[in-house]
Amino acid sequence: MVKSAARVLSVLEFFDQIQREASVAEVADRHGWPHSSTSVLMRSLVTLGYLHYDASSRTYVPSMRVALLGDWLKVTPALHGELLQLLRHLNESTGETIVLAAQNGLHTQYVRVLQGTNVVRTHLHIGTRRPMLNPGTGRMLLTAMDDASIRKHNALKEAPGPMEEDAVFKRLAEDRRRGYALSMHQVTQYSGVISMLLPAVEGAQPLAIGIATLSQQLVDREDHYAQVLRDSIHRFMNSTEENP
Repeated sequence: MVKSAARVLSVLEFFDQIQREASVAEVADRHGWPHSSTSVLMRSLVTLGYLHYDASSRTYVPSMRVALLGDWLKVTPALHGELLQLLRHLNESTGETIVLAAQNGLHTQYVRVLQGTNVVRTHLHIGTRRPMLNPGTGRMLLTAMDDASIRKHNALKEAPGPMEEDAVFKRLAEDRRRGYALSMHQVTQYSGVISMLLPAVEGAQPLAIGIATLSQQLVDREDHYAQVLRDSIHRFMNSTEENP
């Protein structure tokens, strides 16, 4: 991976998480980077038009150029706002950390994370990747694939290596039957995620959404959180299907 490219995207993702202005020191400290090189990077992004610098407060914020980067893409729920409303609703109504995941090669990756607000909560990071067969978000993405694709993911699975094939298909069949996947201790120890697929949008990448919380909380509230996900997805995503 090209370090400079990764750092640019990390800066933009950081602003997406905090949704406010930030100083060089805050960005550098968050990522463990030297302040001097972080300052050079952010000044370069100002010159290129991707960040705006406020000299009075010595802070940076993404420019309108960043906001318009994806306006050529196919209209999807994310661009209409329904998806963001769904994420915020789940975050506010449960107080738990909410994740949105998509496939990235042989991995599932968190492309959006809203941190929980409960006193005791799970903290996850945008960009986190895990083999598809491990976390619930990956398993839900696999439930939409054919058997050949599932076998490929299992055959190329990272350490400790492939799972027994019958066990893989049995678990995915159960995930399909109940409409959600439950995983624990996969991304963060003592934590878990309950995940569901979002309705498919023609031409758009499949997405899975999840509620992340402490394992015991997930065990105690599994049925409740499954119903919250079902009701919320139905509420916020149906308008997109009716008004493409």
